[in-house]
Amino acid sequence: MYKLFFLSAVLLISVSEAQLQLWQHYLTYLSGGKKHDFYGSGNLDSWWDNKVSHVVAIEGNYILYQEPNFAGKALIVLEGDAVPMSSDWNDKLSSVKFLGNGCVKRGIDFAGADIKRIPNVSTMDSCMKYCNEEQRCKSVAHDVPNRNCWIKTGERGARVNIKAGVDSASKSCYQKKAQLRLEKCVHNDYDFAGADIGSVSAADIPSCVESCQGLENCKSIAFSKGTCWRKDKRLGAIPRPKTDVHSVEMICVESC
Repeated sequence: MYKLFFLSAVLLISVSEAQLQLWQHYLTYLSGGKKHDFYGSGNLDSWWDNKVSHVVAIEGNYILYQEPNFAGKALIVLEGDAVPMSSDWNDKLSSVKFLGNGCVKRGIDFAGADIKRIPNVSTMDSCMKYCNEEQRCKSVAHDVPNRNCWIKTGERGARVNIKAGVDSASKSCYQKKAQLRLEKCVHNDYDFAGADIGSVSAADIPSCVESCQGLENCKSIAFSKGTCWRKDKRLGAIPRPKTDVHSVEMICVESC
């Protein structure tokens, strides 16, 4: 059994025969002297018929289709899934759509298992904040055009559907990625001094950053020993080394 990794994200497909060659951004299989490349989203040629037994999304989110051009019966494979191909997919895998990397599943609806709907929510970050405030919440679905945020008790709601205009995410994934993103942005033992717009008590750096996100003109923070200073300049007024002070630019947190 051989395995295929393709895309800048990683999708593994187990097949019954092939020789694997790995390239920088795509993978090639050699079978009978013929190359079989696949990159990004698109249609698969007839070589793939009856060769796929399992699909594992190591990184990235995908939709598999039984007909060319993303038509016919669909199978959603999200990051971390390991899916055996059932008999009704025999000789029918015809196209693959790559939905992107990360915790936010774009065009995917975590349907059902609703706790409540919150209206007038414009971003996924804002939607996830409501989930973080509710102990039972494990995931969200953000209806982008209608600005509705649905918070859910299930890790993926009750079921996973394809739905244009809806983006979904699990709390556990979002929190983990947010923490990793924040760690890249923290300047330890460095003070963004001055340009203060007030201070508040905060348990930790993430809590300090979250308090800044709620202020329209907050552009950075400096945190030390339970106190959070919010700033209206990206580097404060006088950026300088200082022991036990941890500073963060908000633009870094929001763009990483």
